[in-house]
Amino acid sequence: MLNREEAERKAAEFLAAESKCWGQSSHVRLIPEYCFTDEGQFIALYDHVDYLDHGHEDSQLGGNLPISVDLTTGSSRFIDWDEMDDLSERGFL
Repeated sequence: MLNREEAERKAAEFLAAESKCWGQSSHVRLIPEYCFTDEGQFIALYDHVDYLDHGHEDSQLGGNLPISVDLTTGSSRFIDWDEMDDLSERGFL
């Protein structure tokens, strides 16, 4: 079972690998204070560095799906829209 620090590292590694091909939007990082666990998953939210560090609203990402890290296996993926809706309905997002 991964602890929070290990899960966050897995999510950051996944995000770094996946975002390499995003062009200008590839300068992203996790928002640790918005990450949480739910039903055996570590859910990691992220945004563009220029928005997070400097408040440049035109750099804020829209429609980005959070990352899910399975706390048992360590596998990482983007959640899908149904999962996003479920988390939203339950007040997580």
